[in-house]
Amino acid sequence: MKHNHFTHMKPLFIAVSFALMTNAQAANSKSAFDFNKADSILSDRIYYQIGGGAGYMAPPTRSNNLGIAEFGIGWKANLTCGNFDIKTTVKNQLNGLTEGFKDLYSNVIESATGAVASLPAMIIQRANPQLYDTLTNGLYQGKLDFNQFKTSCEEMSAKLADTTFGKWGQMADLEHLQEVAKSEVDANKAKKSTEENQGRAGKLWIGGQKRGGEKQEPINLVEDVAKAGYNMLNKRRPLENGRIVTANCSGLLCQTWQEPKEMTEWLTNVIGEKKLITCETSSCGNGKGGVKPGVGLTPEIERENIQTLANLQIALNMDTPTPEVLAELSSPSVPITRGLLEALKDEPDVVMLSQRLSSEIAISKVVGKLLLARRAVLTGMKEINVVNNEDAQQELRLILNAIDAEIEQVRLEMDLQKSLTGNSALAILQSKENREERTGTFNVSKDDVDKRVNDLALGKQSNDVEMADADNLAIPRKNIVLPLPEKSNDLSFNPTFNVGSSSNSSSGSGAGSSSGSYSTIGKISGSAIEQATGLLKNFEGFSNKAYWDVNAYRTGYGSDTITKADGTIVKVQKGMIINKEDAERDLARRTREFANVARSHVTPDVWTKLPDNAQAALTSYAYNYGRVTQDIRNAAKVATETGNINILAEAIRKRQTNNNGVNAKRRNQEADYILGK
Repeated sequence: MKHNHFTHMKPLFIAVSFALMTNAQAANSKSAFDFNKADSILSDRIYYQIGGGAGYMAPPTRSNNLGIAEFGIGWKANLTCGNFDIKTTVKNQLNGLTEGFKDLYSNVIESATGAVASLPAMIIQRANPQLYDTLTNGLYQGKLDFNQFKTSCEEMSAKLADTTFGKWGQMADLEHLQEVAKSEVDANKAKKSTEENQGRAGKLWIGGQKRGGEKQEPINLVEDVAKAGYNMLNKRRPLENGRIVTANCSGLLCQTWQEPKEMTEWLTNVIGEKKLITCETSSCGNGKGGVKPGVGLTPEIERENIQTLANLQIALNMDTPTPEVLAELSSPSVPITRGLLEALKDEPDVVMLSQRLSSEIAISKVVGKLLLARRAVLTGMKEINVVNNEDAQQELRLILNAIDAEIEQVRLEMDLQKSLTGNSALAILQSKENREERTGTFNVSKDDVDKRVNDLALGKQSNDVEMADADNLAIPRKNIVLPLPEKSNDLSFNPTFNVGSSSNSSSGSGAGSSSGSYSTIGKISGSAIEQATGLLKNFEGFSNKAYWDVNAYRTGYGSDTITKADGTIVKVQKGMIINKEDAERDLARRTREFANVARSHVTPDVWTKLPDNAQAALTSYAYNYGRVTQDIRNAAKVATETGNINILAEAIRKRQTNNNGVNAKRRNQEADYILGK
């Protein structure tokens, strides 16, 4: 049969338009973030219809800390007028160090300086009334000049406060004046006390705390208000810091972030932060105030996309994705169904479509998180000390506008990318199809699936393969591999759910697990993955024959699959006999996958702080349970924070009573391995 030679050509792409959206990736063809592999696309039309590969532009920076720009005089306006000294002012007037009085009576003052220093005013008045009057007028004029200069300073400060943010310092002084006025009836003394205070008493802030003053925490505008909103939405006091346990969590906010610090760190990393102080000494606000710019949403989208892509690869290679797997992949606005995954598996363009689907899920999840954080800020603005602070309200409205701008930026990037990749490119492809249709090469002979099914039903053209006994039929399943970066600066991409048997049983499996007395396992050399592989070989044991265990036939090292040399994953069937090489490959694949599961569940930050032997034991635990249970996650976190690895070991040991102690030996050996016994 003669085939159209066009079907064997590599797809034609419009490099100029597409490069506008992917220039960051194109700069380095080996970039770990280059998901737009144009030469791997099978269907040009599908590619351009969905708007290209990834649904977002590369982030302008992958740095998580852009530094803080410190504020200068603007924050300290109206705090230094109280430094003017009336004694120095009048003294300088009388002694000619400043212009004014000397211009009128320079000779008199020059001769009278000694008398002023040695004689009381009354003696001067009696001895020389004219000199006394002259000095009195000089003192009066000096006081007038002092008041005039001071008033001018205060007026200037008030004007500066309108264009900078010195109002925070003024508000702190006014609060201090109110406090002083409660006990001081002399208005001049009260004002002088306020001038000497110079904002050091701080500003009343969330929860009734004084912030921004001397030896006080600074006013963290975004963090403080968002934290208060988080707590208020969860019916807690504004200043609470603790985690919300699952039993007390009734909304999406605490499901997304279990403690306010997690949310505020995420939010300030995206949109930035403003640190305000109310005085000028080095101890005010524990340092200088300033502005920290945010990195925007795209680094978070990229991080989430890598994570989602890894999870999607695992789901595509599962026989039957469980509801937990589907829920983990889905976002509130982009649900992932089992039917969608099955359809995706059958697609020739599975890699390209998976990349696009993953990016859309990531965008949906990250934008959803930002909207949740926005709601927390809105709620925090209703805290009594914030709602009564009009300057804070104005600043927070600007922060809400910044959040809205981030969301609009993402939408603009998606729309622009889709329009650029979908206009001329689709027109070119349509023109090609029109030319082929006119020349008679458009409709080529294709396999008629309906005809084959009908013939099979009527017994026509049957063969030995089609008539094979279904019980003995093992259909090989090609492993789907998506292009995942091995490292993304500090951006983790670890799968967050199990890739074992479809049941994801928590009861554990393996022929080598039993209760009763046990002996410790000696130190296994190598990396954490190599140690984990050694532990699993010890716990699971090798069997070359298929056996029934829990919910599936298993073989090798307790696995319900085997991995062929070409990467094909085959489901274990009854009566199957395998060689050790296939089992070793399968164990190596599953060890890496469950190490990623463990790393994701305890969080990458905690994981990197654990020693290799602890990582190996947790990988074994996840392999057995299908996940790292919450109690072990908490123990790992506390162990790294305190430096006491015994906490993690004992938490695993306590699990020996699960399932009537069937895995007691394994739990004790894992605990001892963590302790290096």
